[in-house]
Amino acid sequence: MGGTIWGMKLALVTVGLLVMVPETMQLNVNHPVTSAAQRLNLQYGPFLGLIISSPRDENVLKNSSLFTPINDVDRVLLYAGRSFHIGMFNGFPAIYVLAGEPLSNVGATTQMLLDMFHISGIISYGGAATVSTGVFITNVVIPSQVTYTGSWEWAPQNGVRIAPGFNIGDYNLPEAGENALSSVHFAAVPLYKSSSSKAKMVYDIDVHSDWVNLASQINFGDDRLTVRFGNKLGSSDVYLKNRAYASVLSKQLGVSTIDTESAAVVTTAIANEVPHIVIRGASNRPGLRSDKRLSEVTAKNVLKVVAKFVEAAYTPVSPRKYSIV
Repeated sequence: MGGTIWGMKLALVTVGLLVMVPETMQLNVNHPVTSAAQRLNLQYGPFLGLIISSPRDENVLKNSSLFTPINDVDRVLLYAGRSFHIGMFNGFPAIYVLAGEPLSNVGATTQMLLDMFHISGIISYGGAATVSTGVFITNVVIPSQVTYTGSWEWAPQNGVRIAPGFNIGDYNLPEAGENALSSVHFAAVPLYKSSSSKAKMVYDIDVHSDWVNLASQINFGDDRLTVRFGNKLGSSDVYLKNRAYASVLSKQLGVSTIDTESAAVVTTAIANEVPHIVIRGASNRPGLRSDKRLSEVTAKNVLKVVAKFVEAAYTPVSPRKYSIV
């Protein structure tokens, strides 16, 4: 459990039971809702944390048989506007929550999950855009690295670019030429770890290697399902639809897919020393119209891979009875 939490709404919804905390009230370990979360941890944890990227992925999960509520009763912990769903995923105690946007909200959601619950590991999953000729729509990607592509430094006009980047003028139409916006290079970002008081500046962030290696050994057993490993995923608050910029990310940074959540989940998991993995389905390609049917197939493919990974990483347990005291 995390420390004292200030100025946040907290509610536990259980079959009509609703406990609300005024925004001005300071929460502490003696508060009844906090105690309920503690009882969940003691009686049912540790939990697998599922950070889901979109309502579409949530609907696919709900329509599957993979996630079942505790004792067949829906239980949701409402905390700072987020809904934490508590149940069993593929035979293991789990909590899922929608990531939210932008990245600052994703990071906050992930930290809330870790502060409130005993989390044994985190799976960040959902859709992504492919910017690589080697990753096709409906493919599932499990990256070994995540690159935050939203940290830019502007270079002076006619200046020397000291890091991967791009010249704005190269994309002038009808022909390339000088542009007052000059050029951009991608900047390193701080990576925090609990074992050090000083952040390390990095371009590429390694996803938990043990879990990535485990996933690479799984036989997914589906001829229609293609899972790709060892890729690099780009992540920022940009929902990318521009093919020229997609080409920059692929050529300059070596990313194969991009999303708007994973960098926040991975950096937060690393800071808390929690095992984690990113599982993303290529549901669209920048500059091309999305196919709703293929996006649905992609979401189902991703969930299949998540389920297979949980089978390999966790031992199923028998549900334990839980009741609100």
